Amino acid sequence: MNKALYYFGLIQLLLVQLFLFKTKKYYEDEGKQNKRIVGSAIIISNHRSFWDGIVIALIYFFKRLHFLVTDFYRNKRRLLKFIISVAGGIFVGENGQNFDFIEKSKKVTAKGRAILMFPEGGFKFTYEPSKFSAGYIMLAIKTGAKIVPVVNDFNYGLFKRVHIMVGNSIDLSNHFGADITKEKLNEINDEISNKFLMLFYKLKRKKAEKLSNNYTFASPKKGDVIRVFVGHYHHYGVYLNAGEVIQFGHTINRNGDNVVVNSVSLNDFCDNKIPEVRTLKRSEKRFVRSLEDMEKYAKSCIGQGGYDIVNNNCLDFANRVTLDL
Repeated sequence: MNKALYYFGLIQLLLVQLFLFKTKKYYEDEGKQNKRIVGSAIIISNHRSFWDGIVIALIYFFKRLHFLVTDFYRNKRRLLKFIISVAGGIFVGENGQNFDFIEKSKKVTAKGRAILMFPEGGFKFTYEPSKFSAGYIMLAIKTGAKIVPVVNDFNYGLFKRVHIMVGNSIDLSNHFGADITKEKLNEINDEISNKFLMLFYKLKRKKAEKLSNNYTFASPKKGDVIRVFVGHYHHYGVYLNAGEVIQFGHTINRNGDNVVVNSVSLNDFCDNKIPEVRTLKRSEKRFVRSLEDMEKYAKSCIGQGGYDIVNNNCLDFANRVTLDL
């Protein structure tokens, strides 16, 4: 009965998919990656609104989805509690003392179903995914389900399109049934959180690749992406003013240097070279962040590492900071 009601509700949401989502899916490993979830799974995703769960339920339409929700409806709002149960909700006690949800999760995954979790916690209005809480790892170990990371860009709207990046599944079966130390749990969580962040960067890169990449010699203005040619490649940064160019790495990286986001003067960035300034087509300028937002984002990243030449290099950083993709 619950399954029938679940799909009845999901079918009604197909119109939302058509007008507000128009979801485009990418995969970490195109060609090799299975486009469907086979067997039980813990799906983890970033979180910003109540639409997030609906988007994921629709992209996995033929996979019965459940999700964890705090049981703050006890002894009241019974109708709402019933609706959430039908939608796939598995209630977790507010005081954290009730672990019935683990047994319920085991029963769900034993049927080959998936459980959706948002490890960031509540809605997170951050520029990049926040550090995960590790509860999803414990649930994966207890149930024996694989973890499937799904990155959402939250691009909801009538004239917009949601983009999703689905990562390769993560198998923790070697820990199944074992007691895991807090240190090991944190280690696994750090590894998965970093993997998720790289998937986020990969999704942003894919979207930025569709824009034009034209540069011209001109005086930079606040918010411009600038570059200088360094031997065999270009180095990119975000110009704020003559004393502040935010860059990932340095124009010339020396052995032993930490590749982190930092701030330098325009003269130091250019190193006696003439900078080029990026120009966008008129139709692309709608993706440019406000100057205030851009500066806030850029400065919040100072000291950040995680350089990756494929998905998180100096140009990728400049694109994320300047473009709201």
